[in-house]
Amino acid sequence: MMPPSNLTDWPKDSTGFYYEGSSTDYPYYYYPYYPDLPLPKPDDWLETAGTVTAVFYSLIIFISLTGNSFLLWVLVKHKGLESSANLLLLHLTISDLIFILTLVPWAVYHVEGWIFGEMACKVFSGTIFLGFYSYMMFLTCMTIHRYMAVVHALRTSLLDARRGRLYTHLTCTFVWVASASSSLPEVLYSETETGFMGVSCNLNMSKEVELIVNWLQILLFFLIPFLVITFCYARILMTIQSCQMRNREHTVWLILCIVVGFFICWAPYNVTIFLHSLSALWIPSMATFAWEKGLAYAYYVTHIMAYSHCCLNPLIQIFGGVKFRRYLLPSSGFSRMSERDRSHTFSSQGNPYQASAAGQMTGV
Repeated sequence: MMPPSNLTDWPKDSTGFYYEGSSTDYPYYYYPYYPDLPLPKPDDWLETAGTVTAVFYSLIIFISLTGNSFLLWVLVKHKGLESSANLLLLHLTISDLIFILTLVPWAVYHVEGWIFGEMACKVFSGTIFLGFYSYMMFLTCMTIHRYMAVVHALRTSLLDARRGRLYTHLTCTFVWVASASSSLPEVLYSETETGFMGVSCNLNMSKEVELIVNWLQILLFFLIPFLVITFCYARILMTIQSCQMRNREHTVWLILCIVVGFFICWAPYNVTIFLHSLSALWIPSMATFAWEKGLAYAYYVTHIMAYSHCCLNPLIQIFGGVKFRRYLLPSSGFSRMSERDRSHTFSSQGNPYQASAAGQMTGV
């Protein structure tokens, strides 16, 4: 969530930047983008930036749509939805697809302006954040599920399968309701405006509401998930050390890819939001044109990094484990690793349930 914009027909100064009058100390205009940030830039750079953003969006859409559609096909047709792990992965995949399909009109927006009307502005603004929020929550739930399956394997094995699926369904229902509720501000405060760049779709809210939403987003949808994910996978790694695994190194690298990939995608974006929130409080050292300009450029890069998160899950699922990769290449050596082979990959120095559960990590 970034600050709202008020698009007006502002004049240019001698440097080519738009500003709200000759007396202001901050000669910038607000770029018409739904999670807006004031973006000071010349006209030619603005056009280039919009095109580059649309190109990156298109690349993200292609990779994510291909990968997540494949995951959805394998889950529904081949893997089944009897296990809690597959149910959570199904909902995570649906979250990615919601996000990526909603990204299509925003890619068009960066090239053509907002051509879909005000109702679509509200719907697409809310839907893209629905995909984002639900993704973060389902990823956290999947991590906790893996943590319980590996670190507390005996306790998990004693849980009735039917009761386990019931808990999973209730968890998924809660995640969707919480995600939809969290995305309501985008629906309520999004509206179209007409200015010198044409029609735009913007978030227009007071500074107080903006700061509250920004801080809650950073806390609930980055800091807490990151701490939970880091803790759970750290404990999983410690547990794996008690199991003799021929492919232990692969599992360690897989876990590192998940944690590091999450951090690379989301940390820069949330740091940018945090810094902008500080500047919105009019801290003297941050209330400068140079600071706003640097923050604007940083946002351009970091929000694309954040949006690429929907490519991360299918890439890790397909290429990091064997559960989906063997369906991708049915005639290759990848498909020759049977369930029997996988069951002999692990042996335990202690708890046999931990060895079995730890083996799930190779299939992701």
